[in-house]
Amino acid sequence: MPYRILFVCSGNTCRSPLAEGIARRLLTAHADSAFSVESAGTFAEPGGVASSGSLEVARENGLDLESFQSRRLTGAIVDAADVVLVMEPAHRSMILGERPTADTKTLLLGELSGRQGREASVPDPFGGPIDSYRRTFQRLETLIRDGLPRLLEMAARKAERA
Repeated sequence: MPYRILFVCSGNTCRSPLAEGIARRLLTAHADSAFSVESAGTFAEPGGVASSGSLEVARENGLDLESFQSRRLTGAIVDAADVVLVMEPAHRSMILGERPTADTKTLLLGELSGRQGREASVPDPFGGPIDSYRRTFQRLETLIRDGLPRLLEMAARKAERA
């Protein structure tokens, strides 16, 4: 059974689709079949497409988000995940308001690599210039790469328990 990673942002059109694509690519070198990577948004419109800025930045970095479709976060999606990685403290608060039992598996993305406060969050580029999307992509890639050892460790612990 794969280790299920869920990325959460607000609309599931900017940050979380990029994070999903980045994580999939980084995990390919680490037995990607041992992982399932998904995303959702706290206020997402189901079936929406990735934002134009995210599409452009993804293309620039060799990721394909052309067929991506947004989905709204539900309790069932949270329950199915082994770890829920959120972009902002407000996302965590919303999840825990609905699913208090998800406390131990819901983290700000930067907390994976020991960052705290604002350093653990990823600001929303929505509506900003393309450079804000490029900065978001770089921040996501850095945070995911830095948090990869912990993700691998968490997945290994789950596999040992199974």
